[in-house]
Amino acid sequence: MSALVRNLRVLRRMTAAEIAQQSIYRGAWVIFMAANICVPIISLLIWRTAIANGARLPVDESYLTTYFVLLSFVTMATSSWMTGFLANDIRLGKLSSWMVRPASLLIGFVANNLSEKFLKMIALVPMIGVLWWIFQDSMSIPAGPGHWALFGVSLVLGAILVFTIDILIASLAFWMDDVTALAQARVIIAGVLSGAVVPLALMPDWSRGFVDNQPFRFTVSFPVEIVAGSLSGAELLVGLGLQLGYVVVFGVLARLVWSVGIRAYSAVGA
Repeated sequence: MSALVRNLRVLRRMTAAEIAQQSIYRGAWVIFMAANICVPIISLLIWRTAIANGARLPVDESYLTTYFVLLSFVTMATSSWMTGFLANDIRLGKLSSWMVRPASLLIGFVANNLSEKFLKMIALVPMIGVLWWIFQDSMSIPAGPGHWALFGVSLVLGAILVFTIDILIASLAFWMDDVTALAQARVIIAGVLSGAVVPLALMPDWSRGFVDNQPFRFTVSFPVEIVAGSLSGAELLVGLGLQLGYVVVFGVLARLVWSVGIRAYSAVGA
């Protein structure tokens, strides 16, 4: 317990330091979040135009509007960008300096992730608020706090899932010279299978069994589906169970690969 408390204290201090450092680029965060919200909104306008012109879709305009308004927030909240940085630290031997410190290198990446998301949220939430006001008549808003609480839980699990997948891929750098291709492949595959490019509800019926149960759905689409109100009580429980299961599975795999890699690690100063 004392180790956990110490790590939490270290994480809190490192996060505060990262926020102070990253605040220098607050203008960049506003521009970055404005760009981040453009693609979902353009997609929303395209799909709304298609519906207005008679396109028959498996979901209605209310679902699509809610989905795309929330999409940029969810993708930001569950995102992780540590694969390349961690892989380079392993490949270049920079991991050695962390091995003699009282805190784990991974705590530093967690602090960076939390601090950047905090600053991005400050820039992004007002933009989403404006979109919410513009499209409020076309959105599906769940009644009561229950769905919002489940949305928050799912959002946290989705962020952990993405982070552990990043650790897993980056840890392969203990044995591979370059994991860039793997990281890029993961981004492309996840973009489609997570619902970040096209809502999974629009996927063909023959793919439903795979699409609904693969892990990337639970990094973006599933949290949005909770708010959009398209899931029954049983589907919510099954979805949260699958999401938690994937977090455990990928967490165990990442921890195993990382531990084996640390034991095999060899660099100047290691």
